[in-house]
Amino acid sequence: MKQSGNEQEVIVLGSGLGGLVAGTLLAKNNHPVLLLREKGYQPSYAIKGYHFVPFSNFSEKRLRPNLFKKISQALNLPLLMGTREESRQAKVSSDQSKQRAAFQVVLPKARIDIFPQRLLSQKEWKREFPKEVVQIEAFYNELDQIQPLLQVVKEKNPSPFFPLRQRSFTKKYFPFDPFPKEEMDKRLSLFSREFREFIQLQLISWGNLYSNRLPLSLGAHILLDETNELNPDFDLEKMEKDILGQFLRSGGRVEEVERVKKVTLGWRKGFTLSMEGDPRVFRSQFLIFNSPLHRVSSLLGKKGKELLKWGKKIKPFYVMIPLFLGIHEKVIPVGMNDLLISILDLEKPYGDGNVLFLSLSPKGDETKAPEGRRALTVESLMDVGKWEQTLLVDYQQGVMKHLYHLFPFLEHYIEFIDFQWASDHVPKWSYSHFLYEGTSHFYWREGVVPMSMSKNIYFVGKENFPYWGLGGEIFSGLTVAQQILKKYS
Repeated sequence: MKQSGNEQEVIVLGSGLGGLVAGTLLAKNNHPVLLLREKGYQPSYAIKGYHFVPFSNFSEKRLRPNLFKKISQALNLPLLMGTREESRQAKVSSDQSKQRAAFQVVLPKARIDIFPQRLLSQKEWKREFPKEVVQIEAFYNELDQIQPLLQVVKEKNPSPFFPLRQRSFTKKYFPFDPFPKEEMDKRLSLFSREFREFIQLQLISWGNLYSNRLPLSLGAHILLDETNELNPDFDLEKMEKDILGQFLRSGGRVEEVERVKKVTLGWRKGFTLSMEGDPRVFRSQFLIFNSPLHRVSSLLGKKGKELLKWGKKIKPFYVMIPLFLGIHEKVIPVGMNDLLISILDLEKPYGDGNVLFLSLSPKGDETKAPEGRRALTVESLMDVGKWEQTLLVDYQQGVMKHLYHLFPFLEHYIEFIDFQWASDHVPKWSYSHFLYEGTSHFYWREGVVPMSMSKNIYFVGKENFPYWGLGGEIFSGLTVAQQILKKYS
């Protein structure tokens, strides 16, 4: 079907990876797709020879190679798949990475490396939690017993991604539910506060979900799967650029708009999108939302109110505030990993600089920082209700206090500190860096916010599978595209 300039079969609203993947797969199958991006929104930031990329979780920094390969094959992107020699080198790099810590968890009195290989990680927690070794070993043995059950379901399910708990499928292979009903919080209640926090910080590091009701089976999946076979050299920004290139080559279009004012249902049983400060309207048969649900639900009027019910199951708890620093690499403590999560005070909430996610640019990579310097991206947490009332200058004090604790004498080795990107971008509807609070039960590999919201309306984003990080976004994009393609088959 041929469309006029502002009439498309599919409109993707937002800049995230899920929508881009969906749009690219549809465009490759000869369906007209329009990607509407927010004018002025930049997913990265370059200044004074430094290059920064804000992030939401560690999966955006350490994507598993098998997931990388599957998305490359799905979109037929040889640039992502690479040559045989590049694949061989990647395997060598992967083998070497098993001996390197994937990231660190920093507690007030401990710094613990997390390795892909259990034996190496075991040495770490035996050193830091000597009084609880027997309990901890029993806990990990319990998680190990869950893994074979998860593997059976993965192997027998036809989907290569298989993030979903398909109840009928599970019942077919397991007449009874073999997965423990116990929640992670209850299982950890007999451990020290330090070890409980050690586990909790790992759970939130790989996704965008904070929940006191996380089932043990889902915890096993996150703790044991997500640190296995990691790609330490993964570049999310490059992957998104490569996918966008494929989208454009396949006939997809990109338009930048200020803000969507309203979405009206009814145009040929489709949608009409009107813009603020723009006389143009855009029409489509299918609409894919790729911005946080709480920021786009108001666009749909009465229909949007129905969508808000999902906000009762999952809601933004903290907004992640990026701080960019250019620093001299000699101030970096010996043994500090390029990727870490740190808590300063175990008795205080995560906000106001108490919990930080840190990412250092690779040593020697002058595309990210000048020689002898490193780009330091710091993600802190702010209660979503405080964003409008809090001055970032005041908020910065708590963050810097924490950084001075991690980097002795840091104040003498800072080239610049930049909060401007956060000031400009956090209020935008494209901004997607939130830590969500789960208020109900979550099952292993079961989605929270549905991808199909109603007829011809779809949603892809971090709320679909908030515990699964980047993998969840990729899966939601591919699944939505496949659902739309089925309507034409």
